[in-house]
Amino acid sequence: MKKLKENKPLRYILGIVFFMLLCCNLTSLALCSAQDNFRPPNTEVLVSACKHPIATGVPGGEVLFVHEVRTGKMYLLDLRTGEKRKVPNDPLLLKKGVFLSSDLAWLEGNLMRPEKAGYRPHYILDLTDGKRYELLDLDTLPRLEGGKFDPKNYAYIQSAQYIYIHHSKNTLIALSSDFRTNPNGRVVFSGFAIGADFADGLVRLTKNFNMDYEIIYLGLYHTNISSPTDKYVVRNDGIYFSGTNFSIVDREYTGGRFMGGYFKGWYYDESAVVAQGAGYYLLSFPGVSSIYYVPSPILKLNLP
Repeated sequence: MKKLKENKPLRYILGIVFFMLLCCNLTSLALCSAQDNFRPPNTEVLVSACKHPIATGVPGGEVLFVHEVRTGKMYLLDLRTGEKRKVPNDPLLLKKGVFLSSDLAWLEGNLMRPEKAGYRPHYILDLTDGKRYELLDLDTLPRLEGGKFDPKNYAYIQSAQYIYIHHSKNTLIALSSDFRTNPNGRVVFSGFAIGADFADGLVRLTKNFNMDYEIIYLGLYHTNISSPTDKYVVRNDGIYFSGTNFSIVDREYTGGRFMGGYFKGWYYDESAVVAQGAGYYLLSFPGVSSIYYVPSPILKLNLP
């Protein structure tokens, strides 16, 4: 077998491929820089597109979870100070984590029964110290005749101080003030357990108990998202004053789009929302997967 340095055709081919890759990478970097510079009006860059960031909103708008794909960094961005707060190095946080607040996250378990091999319970992750707290899954408790949910289990919810509802997953999480030391003070169950195919059934349940709840899924497909003090509401066709049809962002930005971006969360003082576009691919070939993704920056969209 000839040595690589003696195989001139192969060297030429590798050189051409390397040159093409270099050019594409440089072009990709230039285009992501352009994404930062040529952004929509009334916006500010929170995280550059060149870091390939992925934004996840956190209820309350105090912080934003950021995963920089290009650097591998994950952190909570303090929207007041701009500081980056480290998050626990938990293997479930990135793919199974749903933020309840700036201090707590829900690590979603699987749908298996506890007696099945591979069962993974639900957890609450304390973002300050990295400790996990297993949730009591009310779906796994004994049922009444006919498979009906036992109403006595509602006591777990009625004694809770904090209620969280995930509309997309049709799931409710209830935590007592002492949930860290009280195993019965941290529970989870799905709307399907009470015969509700959608999370509206869980909402009605909390209203029947005269309990407040927090929406922990900030996607607009399943519900509207109110601002921290309920002054505004984000719908899938714009931003409105709560309880009215008076919009403060043009209705043309539909499907969760605002000024060229997608809604990710509210700003803590209601002066803005966090938005991020979908990005695009630099090259696409028929029948071949697209390559060289050009990401979008994470933006602060200032409200009028």
